[in-house]
Amino acid sequence: MQKMFFKEVKYPKVVTDLATQNHFLKILSYSCIGLMALMSLVLVYAIKKGPEVIALDNTGEVARIESSLTDLQVRAAINEYLRFRYNWDPSTVVAQIKKTEAFIYPPLISSFQKSMVETEKFVKDKKVTERVYPQKIDVDFKNKVITVLADRITEFDSLKAATVLKLKLNFENDDRTPLNPWGIYITKELEGGANDSK
Repeated sequence: MQKMFFKEVKYPKVVTDLATQNHFLKILSYSCIGLMALMSLVLVYAIKKGPEVIALDNTGEVARIESSLTDLQVRAAINEYLRFRYNWDPSTVVAQIKKTEAFIYPPLISSFQKSMVETEKFVKDKKVTERVYPQKIDVDFKNKVITVLADRITEFDSLKAATVLKLKLNFENDDRTPLNPWGIYITKELEGGANDSK
């Protein structure tokens, strides 16, 4: 009788090792995909949230913020309004008043235009030049009133006169536009003399 010897075949062990390694690779791949999905969600949330902006005034203090408007924004808008409304000469008065309309509450623009006809005529006839330099701008968010104290220099017939300009401006916050990026619109303007009380 002849003896037969069987050699152990290692093929099933190799297959088992490959299957185990494949299982670990699948777990690793799924973990990476899950982590990437989570990171993508966090990235989308961060992009949609946007940066946090803290408004500071000229002293470095945090500016008062009400209705998403700061007093600095209102002051900047009023400085621009004054630059157009009260700085002109006979050749620029029409263009300056036209630019001022960007700061007038839209339903009141036609009334503003009518009220400026006499001003334009007077400036052109008398050859008046005017400049205004704001000294103090106070903003009352509660009553939506801006109080302006400024130096006004008027020149006509080669004579110059310096006076104090006191303004009380009622305002509304509305849509922002390229010409009025602050969205501040004047609804009423009262001008007082130098001796009027504020």
